[in-house]
Amino acid sequence: MLKGHRGIVFALAFSPDGKKVVTGGDDNTARIWDAGTGKSLAVLEGHTDSVRCVSFAPDGATLVTGSADKSVKLWKVD
Repeated sequence: MLKGHRGIVFALAFSPDGKKVVTGGDDNTARIWDAGTGKSLAVLEGHTDSVRCVSFAPDGATLVTGSADKSVKLWKVD
């Protein structure tokens, strides 16, 4: 079980290799998780409204988040 977001989770995507999951929520954050353990790996802050969509790039090194604040952000995945 993934615990960390406050409120509704609107979006979820697996990394291309299936080892990570990214979620976007009503708490204005995206979070990266270890898909095997459910451990939180990173909290991505920067949006000013809920994160409504998330997706990994095909190489898994970058992800994109889209928010109700009408912004799109690119993030490097370590």
